[in-house]
Amino acid sequence: MIALDYAFCLKTGEAICPQENLNAFCLALGQTFSTLAGDSHCQILLKSERSSDWKQLADIQPDNLNVALPTVELNKSNQALLLNLLAADDHKLRNNLYHLLLPLNMRGELLGCLVISTSQEISVDAHAKSMLALLLSGALDSHLQHQLLACEQAKHKNTEKKLVQEVCSQKGLLEQLHILHKISLRLWHAHSMDNMLHTAVYECIHALDFDRMAIFLLNSHTGLMRGTYGTDIEGKVTNEQWYCTAIHEHHHAKTTLDKKRHITINEDSELYHDSKEVGTGWNATISLWDGDEPIGWIACDNLITGTPLKSYHSELLKLLGVTMSQHLIQRRAQDDLKALNLSLEHRVAERTSQLEDANKRLNQISREDSLTHVPNRRMLDERLEEEWRRALRYQTPLTILIVDIDHFKQYNDKYGHALGDQCLTQVAEALSQVERRAGALLARFGGEEFVFLLPGSNRENAISVANRALEAVRKLEIPHGDSPVAPFVTISAGGKTTIPEKPNNQQQLFIDADVALYEAKSAGKNQAFVL
Repeated sequence: MIALDYAFCLKTGEAICPQENLNAFCLALGQTFSTLAGDSHCQILLKSERSSDWKQLADIQPDNLNVALPTVELNKSNQALLLNLLAADDHKLRNNLYHLLLPLNMRGELLGCLVISTSQEISVDAHAKSMLALLLSGALDSHLQHQLLACEQAKHKNTEKKLVQEVCSQKGLLEQLHILHKISLRLWHAHSMDNMLHTAVYECIHALDFDRMAIFLLNSHTGLMRGTYGTDIEGKVTNEQWYCTAIHEHHHAKTTLDKKRHITINEDSELYHDSKEVGTGWNATISLWDGDEPIGWIACDNLITGTPLKSYHSELLKLLGVTMSQHLIQRRAQDDLKALNLSLEHRVAERTSQLEDANKRLNQISREDSLTHVPNRRMLDERLEEEWRRALRYQTPLTILIVDIDHFKQYNDKYGHALGDQCLTQVAEALSQVERRAGALLARFGGEEFVFLLPGSNRENAISVANRALEAVRKLEIPHGDSPVAPFVTISAGGKTTIPEKPNNQQQLFIDADVALYEAKSAGKNQAFVL
């Protein structure tokens, strides 16, 4: 039997405290336990931060030390042993070995444990066990933190080294990006799609680190691509809008687009012009995208000067692709917006004209009697108010004549309402031709009554208008078999002429005209009476 007591704790502390790194700590710990039991086997296990899983940090055996950073997964047997020990650390003989579990608490939480396995029975002093666990927890935590710090420092140094290399390699790229920015500004000010494409090719081959460039646009629905502007074998910008072919005829471009790559660069490759090989060098295919939809690509190479491919070429050409994509999308959107605006302007103008016509028609309908198509009472009221104010201001005469069809009820009873409506329409048409002077108005007042509004008309003229109205209806000779007055339709008229003395007294004018109409009817109808 072996004993884990205060003396062993002191011995362990003397062994592990001077150690400078995690490996030395684990080795010293293993050697200390091997003096206690020659076949001792120690495992340092850490609990995962985000779950209840356990992983192995160190496997310490008398003849072998294995420290794993990052930690490794436990095998099934060790996992089962750990779970049993966590449930009841009773030092029973399991698989011909006795096991002891020391919980390692760091910053108030159970973050790990030390599992000791030996063939000898273990006698444990509870206080010594707690002291040993505290001692190991502090030392292990210190070494883990130091190890993490060392790793971070190594990463930091490596990052610094890469940064220095990157800064050196990016000097040329920064210059090219500055030029690309200037080119982009020129493209924003292009006045058309055609001008923008020409400017892009011209500016790029004269300012960026490649010799030739061509821009191709793709119709993803049809699979057809067409040329725009490119360069010949001497580097001159040429119009290639005549060029149109299927996308599958361009292997590099199709592969780049199908695999959704931003760029494909081939070194020591054959270079072509008009489908003929003209040299060797590097070439690049840069894809152009509108979201997930391919809209074209850019081809460029070093045919003329043989400028070698530089480390920043890939990033530069990617940015060129993004820049051109943005300009193409923006220009297409502008062109579409212009077309849409023109269409909307045309539709708005057309709709406005329709609305104006509808409003005119609506205004006409609202002021027109739907049956006889002469002004209705609303129109009469509006005009009467206007003419009353004018006559009051200038003290001129104003006359109204109320015209009523004689025995119209009997007409409707005998001939029916359809012929009654036809009779009203004919009478309205005849009356509307009686007085054509400016300002005069004939309106349907309601039922079989009509009203003449005669601004500036004195009594004599009013009588003349009334008599002409009577005669106009007689001439229609509309049969009326139930009329005691005549064998055809007749009318009676009553009028009143006045010079207004106070505002808003139009009602009295109607009352007086209605009295005059009553006098005409009382006298036998088919006649006029004007006050």
